[in-house]
Amino acid sequence: MTDFLPILSDSAVFLLSPWKPLLIWGATVWWAWLVATKIQKDARYYQFSIEKWNIAFLLCAFAGLGLMIFGWMFYIGWPLGILVMFAPVLVYWKKRNATVPAENRYTISLTRDPEKRQQKAAMKAMRDITLKYIASDNEPVAVPGEEDPARIIFQTLEAVLEPAMEQRASRVDLGLSSGGCIASMTVDTVRTKIDTFDTETGAKIFNLIRQMSGMDLKESRRQQIGEFRVSSPTMQHGVTATSSAIPKGQLLRLDFDKSQQVRLPFDGLGLLDQQRQILDAFVDLDNRNGLVLISAPAGQGLTTTGYALMSTHDSYTSNIRSLERRVEAELEGTVQQVWDPSDPEVDYPRMLQSMLRRDPDVIFIAGGDDAETAKIAAASGMDGPLLYLAMNASSNSECLTKWLQYIGDTSQAAQPLRAIVNQRLLRRLCDNCKVGYVPADTSRLRLPEGTELYRAGGQVQDRNKVIDCPVCRGGGYLGTTAIFEVVPISEESRMAIIKGDLKGAMTIARREKMVTLQEAAMRKAVSGETSIEEIGRVLSPKKKAAKPAPSQQGA
Repeated sequence: MTDFLPILSDSAVFLLSPWKPLLIWGATVWWAWLVATKIQKDARYYQFSIEKWNIAFLLCAFAGLGLMIFGWMFYIGWPLGILVMFAPVLVYWKKRNATVPAENRYTISLTRDPEKRQQKAAMKAMRDITLKYIASDNEPVAVPGEEDPARIIFQTLEAVLEPAMEQRASRVDLGLSSGGCIASMTVDTVRTKIDTFDTETGAKIFNLIRQMSGMDLKESRRQQIGEFRVSSPTMQHGVTATSSAIPKGQLLRLDFDKSQQVRLPFDGLGLLDQQRQILDAFVDLDNRNGLVLISAPAGQGLTTTGYALMSTHDSYTSNIRSLERRVEAELEGTVQQVWDPSDPEVDYPRMLQSMLRRDPDVIFIAGGDDAETAKIAAASGMDGPLLYLAMNASSNSECLTKWLQYIGDTSQAAQPLRAIVNQRLLRRLCDNCKVGYVPADTSRLRLPEGTELYRAGGQVQDRNKVIDCPVCRGGGYLGTTAIFEVVPISEESRMAIIKGDLKGAMTIARREKMVTLQEAAMRKAVSGETSIEEIGRVLSPKKKAAKPAPSQQGA
């Protein structure tokens, strides 16, 4: 009986002491207030898995209460209970800070004023260089000390690259001329200006990037390509740098993670089911012949689609090859041949002709946008391998017109054709801030009455104020998707092409239930992937610049 006296004694003291229940009650109320009012809103705002976190919070809360109430000694059980109760809160804090932008992280000071955070970050940025570089030779790039005048060039380069990285830019362009240097970035196909610099500063930035990329600093006329890596405290990227000359200066293009940009599975391109079925048919060995034209304007994902189409074929049981002016990504099991423009003895069409002699099953011809290459591809005919030929064109009609002009004979041009594909990239709406609405005039859009569409929001409600969406950073869009127009070439449409009736060929395709670019775009708008405004931006005819008035002669 004596062995239980300490327990009975502590229980009696606990029951008689008024401040011990108050300590337990205070800790519990503080925990409940923190989890219910702060963490719940924060987790929903950043779209964390709130259900899993709630389970962890409740389990640890009950365990902590048990330790505080039923512990052997109150002075040990109470602090241990608090530690157990708040353990998932500390874990949440750590994981949250590793995910959210730097300016929105919680710190020990619990500073919540965004202006103070921004001022503090700006002052630190003035002193520190946060980006680190690995040159093309895999050696770290030494950043000059604070007393070194060259440090300002690193700071200026960081002022260009850091916002581009934070905004998910796919590329940065630098244009250098006697008038200065202009820096711009492309985010989800939209190009925006970053900053401008004087010519001297721009030239130093050019030389720094070219040096890190392993380029020849003495060579400024011919195109050079190099690579380096850049990392910040939260992310890292491989950068492909392309330097080229223009009549009035130089251009420097920086692509972030280029190989990842052009790698998408066939299922992830954005094709509609009926469009996929048309292209899937060419995977069949008995149907693997002829020519498929794929087209898009420059910068609209043409290489990505070509690589994805190649991935549908088994590279281990088939002889799959590609002819490229530049390899954007390594394709497993595919023989990728690169044309070297500096070799005067072998031109692009001759390389294609050489590849066709090696009995390939599938060839992707990237950049075959010239008459001689087109004629060699057409000559392979229906008995040759399956050819995917990429061309720059704004529509299937333009693509077909160019193809016929290249070949010069409508019969020879039409015979090998199996399908024509044209595509565009649309920005995806941000799921965190997109706004649903029912258009007033659905008949104009050819939609059923009451159809709900979505538009870009860019802002969300945070407690009692409206702020920029933390997911898309106020842009309203996040990422891209593609829309396609796939034209299968039936015998009827082939005869129309042979007769030179291109409009008739497209009419036949529409009669055979072809989905146009506009129709594919509207389906993505109805599904909430994109907006009517984005469709208009991409598909509306571009306004042509007014022609200058004819000059007066013989005055």
